[in-house]
Amino acid sequence: MAGQSFFAPFLNAGLFALIILIILFLMSIISWAIFFRKIRQFRRARSQTRALLENFNIRRELTNLSELSKLFPASPLVPLLTAAIEEWQVLKNEFFNHNREDNLNLLVPNITEAMERAASRTLEQLESSLPFLAITTMVAPFLGLLGTVQGVLRTFLSLRGAQLPTLQLIAPGISDALVTTVMGLLVAIPAALFYNYFVGQARNLEGEMDRFISELTGIFRLEACRVSSLENQDTDAK
Repeated sequence: MAGQSFFAPFLNAGLFALIILIILFLMSIISWAIFFRKIRQFRRARSQTRALLENFNIRRELTNLSELSKLFPASPLVPLLTAAIEEWQVLKNEFFNHNREDNLNLLVPNITEAMERAASRTLEQLESSLPFLAITTMVAPFLGLLGTVQGVLRTFLSLRGAQLPTLQLIAPGISDALVTTVMGLLVAIPAALFYNYFVGQARNLEGEMDRFISELTGIFRLEACRVSSLENQDTDAK
């Protein structure tokens, strides 16, 4: 009897309410699928970022930094490191080979811009699917409320011909109509929790990326000065 009383509102729902319940059910399935996929993604990103930073503090030479991208591919810092090294190689080949090494240090901001572009793309990947959770948080309660209002309206319309409407006639219809509101809240509350949690995780990783860009910029600036100094020494020796 308890099972029948629980599922009775779902079984007695009208066509309009049934459509809303199906939509909410699908939104719930997608929200939970996003949750499990993103929780794995962020867990790997956090763990590999911590490991990369630990190794980064030990290996601060450019020859060693390039190895980190192969060791920790799931870290969001890897695209930044790869973009920086690729941009450095392009600038070094262009300006060092043409005896314009004094300008190399002036082009370090190009490396920073390359890392910022990579960070923007990486952040978009981290925040992918989160807009759906935000939409679900806002839309699901309203869909549930819409189904409830329609169900209540249908109940009162069915009583228009009754001589003396009683609570026994009104209550079943209203209780059946409220099931869409309950369903809407059951869908929206987890989606809101998921969204805010993952946004917070993304912001934490964004902060790590900003700090990483700052540290790498300093390393490449020192490397540019070192390359220029070595070239000047070779020129003076000749």
